[in-house]
Amino acid sequence: MKILRRNLSLMLAVRYLNPLRTLFSIITLICLLGVALGVMVLIVVLSVMGGLQKEMEDKVLAFTPHYVLMQSDGMKRIALSQERTDWENLVEQLRVMPNVASAYPQVEGQAFAQSDTGRIMVQFAAIQPHNDSQLSPLLPMLKEGTFDFGEGFDQECVISFKTATSLGLQLGDEVHLTPVGSIDEVAAVYAMIQNPLLTQSNEEFMGAVSTLFEGATPANGGEVVAQEKLEKVVSLIRSFKYDKLRQSEKDACETFYDLASSHAGGLPFTAEEKKSWQDTAAGIAALDRDKEDGKAVKSINEMVMPVDLRIVGIYQAPENMDGPNVYMPMSVAQEVLGYSNEAAGNVMGICVRLKNAHEPGDIEQKMLAILPDNSASTDELPLGAMWHIAPWTTTFAKWHELIANERIMMNFVLSAINLIASFCIMAVMFTMSIQRKREIAVLQALGATPRKIIGIFAWQGVIIGFLGAVLGIILALLVLYYRLEIQAALASIGMDPFPMEAHGITIPAEYDPVTFARQAFSAFIMVVIASIVPAFVVSRQDPAKALRSN
Repeated sequence: MKILRRNLSLMLAVRYLNPLRTLFSIITLICLLGVALGVMVLIVVLSVMGGLQKEMEDKVLAFTPHYVLMQSDGMKRIALSQERTDWENLVEQLRVMPNVASAYPQVEGQAFAQSDTGRIMVQFAAIQPHNDSQLSPLLPMLKEGTFDFGEGFDQECVISFKTATSLGLQLGDEVHLTPVGSIDEVAAVYAMIQNPLLTQSNEEFMGAVSTLFEGATPANGGEVVAQEKLEKVVSLIRSFKYDKLRQSEKDACETFYDLASSHAGGLPFTAEEKKSWQDTAAGIAALDRDKEDGKAVKSINEMVMPVDLRIVGIYQAPENMDGPNVYMPMSVAQEVLGYSNEAAGNVMGICVRLKNAHEPGDIEQKMLAILPDNSASTDELPLGAMWHIAPWTTTFAKWHELIANERIMMNFVLSAINLIASFCIMAVMFTMSIQRKREIAVLQALGATPRKIIGIFAWQGVIIGFLGAVLGIILALLVLYYRLEIQAALASIGMDPFPMEAHGITIPAEYDPVTFARQAFSAFIMVVIASIVPAFVVSRQDPAKALRSN
């Protein structure tokens, strides 16, 4: 009370806020609740959005490596072979680098998953058995069963809950997988056998290879063939579409091409080389289309490597995020993709997980420093192999941008709530200033300065803004603490705002003191400004006119 008596503006502000001397006046209570609800809604929504972003990020990072090291031949991605890159040794070098939690080979692909109820396209990925650093992020998402594949040689898998539901599968059931790449190869074979033998049906080519040695000139114990004839054969071979040739035709064309190329410049053909050419030409002429088509169809059995995998686990992945639908042991995945041609097999790349994915430091430069140089040209890779490093932030850049934009837009839209509350408070203050127009005029006549008059309403704004902001924080904490109970209550009447099926997680929340303080402070400032505007108008009135008015 002593403080109030010493400050006229504060004393009158308190009196105007509670004119009936009750605990709270109705107008003051409405203003407080308006500010409090605005602050509460903003804090609750932003906390849930922040929690959702963190939860989804944790889910994504559970099955997404922080870095992927891969190679390309300049046009497409290629597998890492143990012979060319010694990827096992590279994995061991990466594991001991600072800030690296784990490194493991990557083997993944697409396949058709089939059961008795239907067939869908799925993404599968390999897991190294007993690799705890690879398994530990996935374990919290496990709903049923286990991720334990034993020694990794059994035909087993773990599938997502969404895939299991789509195919009507349960623990212990078997799912039939057919790699997509194999289907493409099968389609190419069937498209090829619809056409006749390209070499036999090309009369110009058959005539060129069968009459090559006609008119040849003897020299140095051999025969020199006219260069234009050799160039014609090479040109005709290059005109063929390689994927349309049967295997016997490919072998013959390679023989012709090698012999023609090695005798450019007038080098004579030896007797053995001439015989090899003539035998190859006779072999093409004697090819039987039905037999060649039979060989091509038989080769499909080697291309297509479908597997039946027993389901040992079901895990819950985020429904709105791309991720593997099926996990299987690495040895099984290599066999499915045809990568098990060596002791360690081929892999698609090397995955690296950091101890702190958000603070990578200079790890990318350190990884580049230890990568072997595979840029030299080879028969298999004429342009050599080039390394590429893909961080997870680049892979999910669009997703991060989407979440950030959603938070900004949500913050912008919900801030309108506080703005509306501020306008309501401004209207209340205008009403109160008009009601007390004569009282303010008396104060002005007694010597109150415009600053004192503005102070009365400014203090009202400070009190309402501070108490409303504090009350809003308290309400927000209560709502966040009991969010699951509130969700259950709303779900019981058919108004579930956060269905579990859509996200695969319960309502998350991020308790960020900075967010709490920022929203409370912004609401406080808005209310204070809304109170000062009508006070400034009233403080400029003529006291004599105000006292004479009714």
